[in-house]
Amino acid sequence: MAFSDLKNQRAIADQLRHSLERGRLAHAYLFLGPRGAGKEAVARTLAQALNCLEKAHDACGQCDSCRRIAAGQHPDIHWVRPESKSRRITVDQLREFEQAVNFKAAVARVKVGIVVDADCLNEEASNAFLKTLEEPPAQTIIILLTAEPQRLLPTILSRCLRIAFGPVAGVVSPYRAQVVPVLTGGASGRGVVGAYQLHGALTGLLQQLRTEIRQTAEATADLDRYANLDPKIRERLDTQLEARITGEYRAVREQVLEELYSWHADVFLCVEQADPGLLEHPDQLAALRQAAAELTPARAGTNLEAIEQIREALGRNINETLALEVGLLKLAGLA
Repeated sequence: MAFSDLKNQRAIADQLRHSLERGRLAHAYLFLGPRGAGKEAVARTLAQALNCLEKAHDACGQCDSCRRIAAGQHPDIHWVRPESKSRRITVDQLREFEQAVNFKAAVARVKVGIVVDADCLNEEASNAFLKTLEEPPAQTIIILLTAEPQRLLPTILSRCLRIAFGPVAGVVSPYRAQVVPVLTGGASGRGVVGAYQLHGALTGLLQQLRTEIRQTAEATADLDRYANLDPKIRERLDTQLEARITGEYRAVREQVLEELYSWHADVFLCVEQADPGLLEHPDQLAALRQAAAELTPARAGTNLEAIEQIREALGRNINETLALEVGLLKLAGLA
C-alpha cells in the first residue's frame, strides 16, 4: 500500500511522506485516534516506505519487502500487542520487543517497532520502555498506537511526536476553546508580526496552564503540613512535587500543540479540497478555507512539519520559548 492509497488519512500520509523525503522523521511517534481510524495501516505503510526495494520515499506494495511487511513476516518489523486474555502488555513482552529492535537488522534499511494499544502497557512495562523510547537503536523508529493517550505515562507522551487520527474516543481536549480563538483572531501566524503575536499568545497560554497545574499540585500535596520534617526528607518531597508538575505540564503542552497541529492539518485538507467530513474543526470551515486560500499544498505540508519540529525540539529539552519562536517563524514562512 502506497501513501496515496491512504485516502482517509491524506494529511497524515502526505506529512509523513514529506518528512521521509526530507530525512526528518522522528525517532518515536504516537499515533492516537479511535479504533478503526487507520493507525495500523499508516504504521504499516510507513514501515513499507522506509524499506521498499522499488520506490524511494514510498511503498510499491509489490516488492518482496513490501509483501513481507504486509503479511507480518518481515524479520525487522516488530509488532507487540496486548495478550488476548489480560488485555495488558507485560514487561516480559516489552523486554522481548526491545531485544528484537536492538538486534542488528537482518535485511531492512530501517527497523520499525510498533506497539498496538500502547495504553495497555502496565506500569512496570511502561517504566522499562522509557530508555529505549528515548534513545532507540540506530536506524530504528518506534510507533505507539493508542485510542486512550490519557492512560499513558506523561514521560512516554513527552518522548513521542503525536499524530492525531481524528477525534480520540472519549477524550475531548479542554484546550480547543482556548487555542482556536488565537488561530482565528489577530494572532494568525502570518508575517513577522503575526508570528510573534502567535508566539506571545501561545506562551501566555502555556504559562497560565503551568501556573494552574502548580497551584493544583501544591494544594493537593499540602507540603506545609510537613514543616517540621527532617530537611532532607522535605527536600525529597519538594523534588518529587517538581517532577510531578513538570510531567503534568509536558502532557498539557502536548495537548495544546496537538490542537495547533490538528488546526493546520484541517487547513491542509482544505487546500486539497478534501471532504469537510474529515475535518476536526468543521464548525470553523470558513476560517479554515480562508487560511487555505493563501497556501499551496507544499506550503501547507511544510506548516505541519514546522509544528512537528517544535515538538521534536521540546522533546530534546530545547528551551521552550526558543523552540516556539523558531518553529512559529517557520510556520509563517520566515525561517
